[in-house]
Amino acid sequence: MILSVLLLTGCNREETYAGGGYDFDGFVPKYNSYIANWLAKQEIRITKEQEELAGNIAAATDEVERGRLEADVAELQREMDRISFRQGAGDYFSFKSPTDIPADLVWENGLEEPEIGDPAAKKGGEFRYYMPNFPATLRQFGPDSNNSFRSDIYEKVMLGSVDIHPTTRKILPGIAREWATTPDNKTVYFRMHPHAEYNDGTPIKAVDFLVAIYVRVSDNVTAAYQKQYYREQFAQWTVFDDHTFAVTLADAKPLAPFFAAAIPASPKFFAKYGPDFKDRYRWKVEPHAGPYFVRDEDVVKGVSVTLTRKKDWWAGDHKFYKHRYNADKVVFRVIRDESKAFEMFRVGEMDYYRGLIQPEYWYEKSEVREFFNGYIEKHIFHHQYPLTPWGLYPNVTKGVLKERDVREGVAYATNIKKVIDVIFRGDYAQLQGICGGYGPYTNSKVKARPFSASRAREIFKAAGFTEEGADGILKKPDGTRLSVSLSYANVAHYPRMMPILKEEAAKAGLEFRLDGLEPTVFFQKALKKEHEMVFWGWGSTPPFPRMYQLFHSKNAFDEKGNPKQQTNNLNLYADAEMDKYVLGLRHATTLEDLKDFAWKVQQKCHDEVLFIPAYTPPTRIGCWRWVRWPETEDIQFTPPLFDRPRESYCWWIDEEMQRETLEAKRNGTKFPEVQALHDRYRLGGNGEGGSQ
Repeated sequence: MILSVLLLTGCNREETYAGGGYDFDGFVPKYNSYIANWLAKQEIRITKEQEELAGNIAAATDEVERGRLEADVAELQREMDRISFRQGAGDYFSFKSPTDIPADLVWENGLEEPEIGDPAAKKGGEFRYYMPNFPATLRQFGPDSNNSFRSDIYEKVMLGSVDIHPTTRKILPGIAREWATTPDNKTVYFRMHPHAEYNDGTPIKAVDFLVAIYVRVSDNVTAAYQKQYYREQFAQWTVFDDHTFAVTLADAKPLAPFFAAAIPASPKFFAKYGPDFKDRYRWKVEPHAGPYFVRDEDVVKGVSVTLTRKKDWWAGDHKFYKHRYNADKVVFRVIRDESKAFEMFRVGEMDYYRGLIQPEYWYEKSEVREFFNGYIEKHIFHHQYPLTPWGLYPNVTKGVLKERDVREGVAYATNIKKVIDVIFRGDYAQLQGICGGYGPYTNSKVKARPFSASRAREIFKAAGFTEEGADGILKKPDGTRLSVSLSYANVAHYPRMMPILKEEAAKAGLEFRLDGLEPTVFFQKALKKEHEMVFWGWGSTPPFPRMYQLFHSKNAFDEKGNPKQQTNNLNLYADAEMDKYVLGLRHATTLEDLKDFAWKVQQKCHDEVLFIPAYTPPTRIGCWRWVRWPETEDIQFTPPLFDRPRESYCWWIDEEMQRETLEAKRNGTKFPEVQALHDRYRLGGNGEGGSQ
């Protein structure tokens, strides 16, 4: 039974507009009506807020407050323009004729970009790896799907409409063989490969991209974020024929084809889609356009998941894929203990191990014959992937950290180099800023402040901390002590790091009060904004930095001026100029504007000392010598725009070398010991040469 449509009654409520069993045809008009009603209500809301702001501006006496209100007016007008554009575009789901496609479009195919991988790659063999826990589901979306293993069976091996070249950062063909973007950078037209198919052999059709939205936003699925995302980020999806469709974004975007390709196609796999979606599809791996599929019998719950290469894969001979995805099988086994995982790797039960990033594994634990005899190789790889911004985030509303100069002194009093030298044996690099690894969008002029107790003391003295207590900690004449609570999760190497920072800071007259907490408690404290300073690291992904969530004032305080909880503005920083920059970055329509605002945000972050950079680890891996890597004019070891080398799928298994190695291991024959450095993609200067 299809449930009736209910209109939006609040911005945080999700309405019922579809249900029952699979009924895409019935869903389309209902969802179109829902979106039209939602847009109309947004128009009413914005108009009301504009009127209220006009009155507040007229009554404002403070110039700073007036400036913020005027910025809010500008943002509301942008939002109103966005709503008007969407209303003018027509139905969210649209079906037209090929004759409706503009005749003056400029079509691209990306074929001028270099090949990815190495022609020397061989097909065949089995790649064995591990996962620390078995996932709660193998679904691509829906409850429990946001687990770390999802990317291994979906994102890393599936094709979207288009992709980004991992070396040149240009758009590449995927399911689409060519695409065209309108001059306003809002609408992208895609022409699909006519022979494109899912890895179960079902042909892919243009309407499948609309079906993908249906199965993600209907009431059969509880996924508030996805429902909001598709409702707000896309203006229209138009199908012209079986192989041609267009996506209209709600906002103009640089690299618009990349953003328009944000959703995969969904196949007839969902023919039994309905209210029991969560359980019916829990242990099913959805077919996709990529080279690997998962058989039902290859899911051994709690034990392993095996991916199998489709040998007649439709894109297997295409320019950008013919040298990739080479292993016949990729096996992920559950190994919960890290030391056990290393032992299984050492004895040859796994082919690849990334735990060598840890100094004790790179140095002591790899001092065994498998490494000495050349059976296992060690590799250090530099890449150009966005770096996790590990570092200290001061709450600018707390204690002495309210003063910008004190924050600068704290930066000089934080000895990250000693942590790197002592804990990480000098192998890690110091980050320089909050956006390392974004290539041209990383502000190369931003440099981390080096540790200097004398420079820190000069700054603290200028800030009024002119007296020194019996314990060496500075204070103001009124008794205000130069003391900061430093919160962190009591895991990994953090309990060893923080005493070093505390001891070194004391040399500058600064007290770090260490606040190590159980991880869940720590995260809650930080998100409730109850901290003074936290040691934290955000996940980062290409292609562009995203700073709105970190620094916009709306993520700092609510309408009543109270700290806003459960947002990513850990600094509680609210500044009109920063708001302008992060909004400029968020709404940039050209790569030039995006770079300009990204650099301004990073410079402002540095100047206001909102982030004290810590470190970035190198990418160090070990692999048995039969795992081979590219070495071509364009690609060394693996393309640079990958966080982890194995995720490029440019490697291959040399089965002849595998037999040779196992025979040598049995009879004691040795090969040269290998510890290779691959540094073609080392950027330098901003800590951009590695990642965890």
